[in-house]
Amino acid sequence: MQFRIIFSCFILAVFTCSAQDGQGYLTMNPSQDSTLFFLDSVETDGGMAGLSPDRIALINVVKGKKLQERYGARAANGVIYIETKPFARKRYNKMFGELSPAYAATLKQYGSDSSFQYILDGALLTNSIEPMLAALERKNIADITIIDPKLLKKQYKVNDKLAGVVIRSR
Repeated sequence: MQFRIIFSCFILAVFTCSAQDGQGYLTMNPSQDSTLFFLDSVETDGGMAGLSPDRIALINVVKGKKLQERYGARAANGVIYIETKPFARKRYNKMFGELSPAYAATLKQYGSDSSFQYILDGALLTNSIEPMLAALERKNIADITIIDPKLLKKQYKVNDKLAGVVIRSR
């Protein structure tokens, strides 16, 4: 789990630092390569062209025989799966809601998770939460607990959120 998060952050940093044009947009050209790109689960011919690094939550680079069996020669050099922050947020909100009825009810009550404080294995997630939460896999989540603002303030010194989402991984 930690390796996947660290590896994803490393790949994101490499793409962010080395694949930008002068305006801060990624400029990889998939037509020069036979790497297959998926953006938010949709195959794309444009790769990462025009995608601002600030919008990216997760990048997974995958290689293997099974990919070639599934996608043919288009995946000869691997597949790059890119998730934007809005897409990742929808995906993990759905997954958390399926794992925790309390999370689903709290999300329904407030309409979005923007007023939630996420706590992952005891650590407050404060900046760029989407990459951290997008990297979580269902099989690695032990439980999700919702805590009220009073307990959030008492245990974690957080005053400005309506709910705490405590995620414990396996």
